[in-house]
Amino acid sequence: MQNEFRLFIRAAGVYPDGLAIPEVSDGFDETLPPLPFGLIPVSFCTRQVPAGIYKASLYLEALEDIGQLYLFTGRKQLREVISMKCGQCLERVYYLSAAEVIPRFYEESYPVQHLFFTFCTRHPGAVRVKAKWEAAGKTRRIFLCGDSTVTDHASELPYHPGACYAAWGQTLPAFLKGEFAVENQAHCGLTTEAFRKEGHFDIVMRHIREGDICLMQFGHNDQKLPHLLADREYPDNLRRFIREIREAGACPVLVTPLGRNIWDEDRKYLDLLEDYAQAVCEVAEAEQVPWIDLHAFSVEFICRNGQERSCCYFHPGDYTHTNEYGACVFGSYVAKRLAGLFPETLKTREEMGDFVPPDGLWDKLGLHGRKSRAENQREQFDNMEKSTAELVRVIREAKEEGMAGNGGVT
Repeated sequence: MQNEFRLFIRAAGVYPDGLAIPEVSDGFDETLPPLPFGLIPVSFCTRQVPAGIYKASLYLEALEDIGQLYLFTGRKQLREVISMKCGQCLERVYYLSAAEVIPRFYEESYPVQHLFFTFCTRHPGAVRVKAKWEAAGKTRRIFLCGDSTVTDHASELPYHPGACYAAWGQTLPAFLKGEFAVENQAHCGLTTEAFRKEGHFDIVMRHIREGDICLMQFGHNDQKLPHLLADREYPDNLRRFIREIREAGACPVLVTPLGRNIWDEDRKYLDLLEDYAQAVCEVAEAEQVPWIDLHAFSVEFICRNGQERSCCYFHPGDYTHTNEYGACVFGSYVAKRLAGLFPETLKTREEMGDFVPPDGLWDKLGLHGRKSRAENQREQFDNMEKSTAELVRVIREAKEEGMAGNGGVT
């Protein structure tokens, strides 16, 4: 049938329409160094579809017992982590957004012309799948604007929840119920300034409609530039976003920046984003905008667990970017707060249950932080997060330069 999903065959980097770009495909990147372990992703895609919102209806049948089955849609947006008994059948309905995107390492936008869903398990032949799609034009979108702590990260093959990069934005759909589609336009290395200048906000404004919701979380990269400090242009940029989103009839929601797992030499937590979290709160109150204090929640979570245990929720060798475990912790929190802000249209999902990493995960995986393959400002910012000493130095220098340019007034 014309509206059925078909099996997506990977062949030496060949993607639909010749685009070997994970952001316009299923979010699994075979050009990354492969992991020596993990689950096998099996993806399905549609024929070409125009930009819009779609309803995907999935039917899954287990042909053997399955301990863990990960379900994703789009470019690796998590939907569920489930187990199934042999012979068990499940039906699911998901809403997907198709729009253009400016992929990482690219400057121009590319249309997302296919809908994807993916399952990951140890034995791909253990699941029988049937799926179809239809247009769902009146469905609301939840737009996400931000940096690498929000974006839809691509994953290596095979897939491992502790070894992949994942951000809270791409796990948000797993913890919300309702007729909505998540459109994640966040990308690595972006600031409040770059998100606008590089065209990402233009994409949001082309597609946002009355009644949509737009979440914004920035700060990790703004703090590396003196003119984007928390008391300089950063709050001004947030206010401009808010004004334009409201003019489109949509609802802006501010999110305070996710805390890093960074501690000083005396083993005391080093909060490098406290002033940005405070700036977000002040803008939200002044503009009467709903806001979610992810910063306070994440810092409390990290301090309660301690640095070593908290590492299990971050990508190996990285103290800023989460893995799937951390993305689920923080995505779940944002989902609960978002449902509280919009109870008439959004509900939380609790079916995920406990999704907890084992102790000593980094040692068990034996992996190290991944190097970027580009040297533009965004990638330098991204790589900087993997060296805590370099990160602290750059942030302190930006503050000193900002104070000097502001007559020494903070």
